[in-house]
Amino acid sequence: MKRVSFPLVVAAGLAAILLSGCSGESGLKALDSAATPDDTLPAFVSLQEQVDRDSSRLLATRDGVRYFALQSDDARTTCLAVVPPGEGPDWQVGCSDARRSGEIVNMSSSKEQLSTILLGDDSDTGKLEPGWTKIADNILVLDL
Repeated sequence: MKRVSFPLVVAAGLAAILLSGCSGESGLKALDSAATPDDTLPAFVSLQEQVDRDSSRLLATRDGVRYFALQSDDARTTCLAVVPPGEGPDWQVGCSDARRSGEIVNMSSSKEQLSTILLGDDSDTGKLEPGWTKIADNILVLDL
């Protein structure tokens, strides 16, 4: 029987945990789906250089406001784009570490229905704070 020293086993387990934390998975199954024409982020919305515009997926539409998820080229960053009707300057983009669980991006605005939270797929939304409404699996909006 081959003996393995305890420190070696611990180091191997720690390495596996660290590697799984850096896998770059977004926590959003929607980003893994095939793109449709509806998923195209409007060209007037500016993105950080590392964000992949082609990764855009439409998560929800409510009262003409469209909610898109995107990710960086290396899939380590997940973003939320909130695009009101028209081509005005009121759109917002917020990004965060894709490896976070629960709340990925939280954007606040004085504009009605632009305060939004992007949640990971496994987030529990059983008890929402007053005023927040779940409009899609991954999207909460503040109703004023």
